[in-house]
Amino acid sequence: MDGCVSASRCASSRRMLLLVAAIAGPSLAQAQALVSPPPNILLSTTFRTPLRYEEVLTRLGSYYQQQVGRILPLTFPEIVPQRHFETWHDLFVHFEPAEKGMSITVKRPTEGLSSRIVKSWMLDISGRVDASLPLEFKEEPPLQTVEADLFASGRDMMRAFQMDKAMKSIPTWEHAGLMVSAAPLSWIMMSPAGLHGVHHVKVEAESLAAARQILARLTQEVQKPGIYGAYSEESELRLAIHEMAAGGQTAPDPASGQAVYVPSPDETYFENKLRSDPDLARRSAAAQGQFTIRCRLDRSYPKVTASWSELTGYSRASGRYEAERRVGQSSIAGPKPPPVAAPPLTLRTKLPALRAGAYRIRLESEDNDGAHTRIDERTYWFDGKAFEEL
Repeated sequence: MDGCVSASRCASSRRMLLLVAAIAGPSLAQAQALVSPPPNILLSTTFRTPLRYEEVLTRLGSYYQQQVGRILPLTFPEIVPQRHFETWHDLFVHFEPAEKGMSITVKRPTEGLSSRIVKSWMLDISGRVDASLPLEFKEEPPLQTVEADLFASGRDMMRAFQMDKAMKSIPTWEHAGLMVSAAPLSWIMMSPAGLHGVHHVKVEAESLAAARQILARLTQEVQKPGIYGAYSEESELRLAIHEMAAGGQTAPDPASGQAVYVPSPDETYFENKLRSDPDLARRSAAAQGQFTIRCRLDRSYPKVTASWSELTGYSRASGRYEAERRVGQSSIAGPKPPPVAAPPLTLRTKLPALRAGAYRIRLESEDNDGAHTRIDERTYWFDGKAFEEL
């Protein structure tokens, strides 16, 4: 059934892309080819400071508080003793005692950025701690990268590596999930990858084998029975239409086949044109009030039920709430576990309009004797558009 749904969505996507091209029309002739990003390298520098370790942290704490309004544990968390990760610019920072002060090594993959930008970030840190200038920079071989799109959350990533002392989960405002290791140098970045609870996972490590091993470990973790995504179909469809109408599009140049940037006409006009498509109008009507989870099962069950509850008065700081109020549930009869390489099962629930807040979702099975067994339970924060696992 998922295959039929996917095929229908692909056909709808093709129709909308054709509509985009038709609306953009003559602007294709004025499109400019996208510029290739700079090559990837691992940029590093080592410098001396006369300050002691505690003095360095104090100065950096004041600096980040002024610049980004966040305290030091959030902007410069410690991975292992005297090895930190700077979350504002994604920098690995290593301290070592030296005669009359500290030796500080800063590393960062350029990730398509120009070396000049990354060097300026490193200079900012060195300037705050009275380092000797000029700095000497080294261009080292890039970290090896593997990537995948997974039905998983940042919490799933934390569960997969909770026994790995080298890998530390880092709270960050720039990633849906982030884990880093100072030795061996590696990191896992998770970001939203579009719709339906999918996240894009990027793993970088010193060797390709190590990167593949890390990704395999995460992939294996999310094959276990449980809930691996929650979303509002209405919100996601609305977001997809808005993103297609906003700014511009990338489309293949008929002559060269390369990606080109296509400026959009007026955004409101573009959105109205997209919504007037009959197929999209039907999808919009069907998506109203539909909330969906993506889940995996370990075996077949006579029935599986998803129950949604609102946690009223929920505090994100403490995790406490005043009461739990049931808002709806849905069931599916005789579901079978999907193959390992297949997407998770889809379980839709028609709910009233949900206000922003915390929601608990329980996934339960029922056997032939009517006995109920809890498969999984997740708590999400809904901001009115998207769900974030708490």
